[in-house]
Amino acid sequence: MHTAKPIMAMSGGHIYDIKNGRPDLTKPLYKVTADRVFATSYHPSGASPHALFEIRGDKVHTTPHHNAHDPNKHVFEIKGMMT
Repeated sequence: MHTAKPIMAMSGGHIYDIKNGRPDLTKPLYKVTADRVFATSYHPSGASPHALFEIRGDKVHTTPHHNAHDPNKHVFEIKGMMT
């Protein structure tokens, strides 16, 4: 069983950083459009005109526009809220 705490939360087409155990809904770091994820102006590196991530099923992969792109690995798994 994986016991790591979530580091980000996705809601309403945006991805938020976790602060003090809760999503910081005032500053979305990423915007999700279809299956592509783009950095917003709240991202530490600024907004990106190119998708940095691609969502494939329940896995998130980097795109060639991400500096750590590896087409053979995913970087995150999307999980629903655990009860």
